[in-house]
Amino acid sequence: MNKSLLCCLFALFVLAGCKKEVVPTDAATVTETVGRVSVQNIDFNYLTAKGQLKLEGNGESTSSGYTLRMKKDSVIWVSVQPGLGIEAARLMITQDSVLLVNRIHREVLAANYSYLSNKFKVDMNYDVLQAILLGNYQPQGQEKVMDADQLQHIQQLRASLLFDYFISRGNQKLQQLNITDRQTQNTINVKYDNFQEVGQVAFAHQMQAAVQQAGQASMFTLNHSKVTITDEVLSFPFAVPADYKRL
Repeated sequence: MNKSLLCCLFALFVLAGCKKEVVPTDAATVTETVGRVSVQNIDFNYLTAKGQLKLEGNGESTSSGYTLRMKKDSVIWVSVQPGLGIEAARLMITQDSVLLVNRIHREVLAANYSYLSNKFKVDMNYDVLQAILLGNYQPQGQEKVMDADQLQHIQQLRASLLFDYFISRGNQKLQQLNITDRQTQNTINVKYDNFQEVGQVAFAHQMQAAVQQAGQASMFTLNHSKVTITDEVLSFPFAVPADYKRL
């Protein structure tokens, strides 16, 4: 279960990781849009969520409960719990590392972004993954802005990656994000649904990411049953038993 989850998170990194910013070359006009896009991103110090995740791929389907904790711009922490209070895996992602404990197979993975970048041949980027999980729009300075029915369509080209944001004019929330690697044709299509207020801002309680990579398709769905933001300091416990195998 946890290896499949990690592979999906890695796919998000691989397709969303480049940091280089380039003006969209196919734009008829390029508009400076920072401060002009009408969007309500969620802001917080600490965030917690509980719910069910589902992963579909290679003809198989896996589901599990989870607990998610985040410290803004610092830590993403996930505990995967199939049931009966048993934890199958624990994942912690920071600005400089990824840690994964597989309690079923008694294994641990500890990697920095340099290792991951060499392995997957692309820069890794914590900030993009955080924005995808939150359904937040990331301004990049120079962008192409278009109208699409009741949506704001913002297009960005970052190195070989084309980002297409679709933001509702109604609730001013990101409804869909498409990321395409123009060199490999790998894609991520993320849809956000079931918006409920968290604090003073609507927040998507369902996120569905369809990942197409190296000719293989997978679907990753998060259904939050409860989301809370707080200023109270949260803990992110992560202990590695000495007898676990290092990967």
